[in-house]
Amino acid sequence: MGGVWKKLPYTYALMIIGTLALTGFPFLSGFYSKDAIIEFAYLKGNTTGYYAAGIGIITAFLTSIYSWRLIFKTFHGEYNNKEIKIEETHESPLVMLVPLFILSIGAVFAGFLFKGLFIGHGENLFWAESIKFLEPLSTEHPPLWFLLLTPCLVLLSIPIAYYLFVKNKELPYSIASMNKPLYNFLVNKWYFDELYDVLFVKSSKKLGLFLWKFCDGTIIDGFGPDGISSFIKKCSIKATKFQSGFIYQYAFVMLLGFSALLTFLIVK
Repeated sequence: MGGVWKKLPYTYALMIIGTLALTGFPFLSGFYSKDAIIEFAYLKGNTTGYYAAGIGIITAFLTSIYSWRLIFKTFHGEYNNKEIKIEETHESPLVMLVPLFILSIGAVFAGFLFKGLFIGHGENLFWAESIKFLEPLSTEHPPLWFLLLTPCLVLLSIPIAYYLFVKNKELPYSIASMNKPLYNFLVNKWYFDELYDVLFVKSSKKLGLFLWKFCDGTIIDGFGPDGISSFIKKCSIKATKFQSGFIYQYAFVMLLGFSALLTFLIVK
């Protein structure tokens, strides 16, 4: 248990850097991007801003937990690959490691070095006129406790994730079983897929079948090409019955034609 990271030290180190940046670890790129959004929401100074900032903090905390869950279960959990033995596990080739190494440098230094350019104040902003602001960005600063809240939660999530997914792996299952309705609700993504299927997919299918079967098939084709061709076919079948070889039937047809012509001339 926990031997995978020893077999993949470079990959493990790069994944740690990426996870730290993703979770908003202090002084990494994700720290500046996430904190900037949360701080500007808080500085809005109204209920909507406080609500958005609170949701952002909770989201950052949950993101950190499931990101560290990935690290701990992948590199410190049980080795479950049945096809490749752990002794045969090896590092990725340089063609994969070098791009990850370059990205990790950006994850470590880009936020600190370019924070003023991306989200700072001044006339020569990076975004220039590509983003239209109805009002200028606030130049105020949130209180110190608010600035420390998100980084502290991010740091706290690391031992929490380690305890939940390495030390006491049965606890998450116990929590899920005690809150089964909530667990099912969340694991099924708030049932958005099922709701979307009922409201849009099934209704669209029914509408499509109606337009296809009734409007297109029954009305357009029925009174259009299919109906006309069927009518002509039936008339042709009826007309062939007069071609029986009997003279009186031919004479009868000639009489009908002569009567129709005479009627047309009289009416005209």
